[in-house]
Amino acid sequence: MRIFTTVLVLPLLILTTNCIAVEQCKQSVKLGLVGDWPPLTYFRDDEAQGLDIEIAKMVFHSINVCVVHVRLPSSARALEQMEKGDVDVAVMVSYTEERAKYGYFSRPYRNEKMRLFSYLEPRPISSLNNLLDEGKTIGLSIGSFYGKELTELATIKPYQSQLVQISSAERRAEMLVKKRVDFIVDDLITGLYMMKTKGYQNIKPWPYVVHDNQVHFLIRKSQANKEILNKVDSAIESLQPKIDRLVANFVNNQMASINSSLSFDVNLR
Repeated sequence: MRIFTTVLVLPLLILTTNCIAVEQCKQSVKLGLVGDWPPLTYFRDDEAQGLDIEIAKMVFHSINVCVVHVRLPSSARALEQMEKGDVDVAVMVSYTEERAKYGYFSRPYRNEKMRLFSYLEPRPISSLNNLLDEGKTIGLSIGSFYGKELTELATIKPYQSQLVQISSAERRAEMLVKKRVDFIVDDLITGLYMMKTKGYQNIKPWPYVVHDNQVHFLIRKSQANKEILNKVDSAIESLQPKIDRLVANFVNNQMASINSSLSFDVNLR
């Protein structure tokens, strides 16, 4: 099967098509993704790659829909571009009522585990307040949802300067390495990838559960996309065993060269 890749550079967005020949597709969708969140979503030689990109390809190809990748500077831009009609689909989206105003949530396709990563030695804590009350700073992704606890902490004025909004996974890791923040919060898969590929073996995941939740495709509201949603839900259901194996392979690959003495739950299903 021939694969076609085309690139169109716009002032704010980069569009790439990676799908079966367009004439073979019944329709296409514009999928918005953060271009610097390895190994989940990223670009290499202008081609979208990563775990959630592979899952999206698997799902949309199975329903004969081509995917045009729209590169976004941060996850916060996805909803803005969706509202404008520049993006039809976003990947790895946690459910919130606010986000549901912008699009339809598909059935979940994988679990996400948000954890703290730090050079500091892991220790038991009862809440994130323990760290913030000690004056510690925490790096977060712009526009990401980290659950009820962090959402509420972000409304408390004394803590706001300690919750540092950072645009990309690479930048968050850099800020942590340079000791400009004491902690970062990231998806467990991303954190393990950072430890392995960047050689940041001294960075440790903390066992404290920041947020565990399921992630979905968010599909822009329209009559045509409502029909796509139904097909996507059916495809996820039938492909779930294959998706689970793909996720497990990603996790095992990240764990392969990391200290086996680390004790935390990596079961993502």
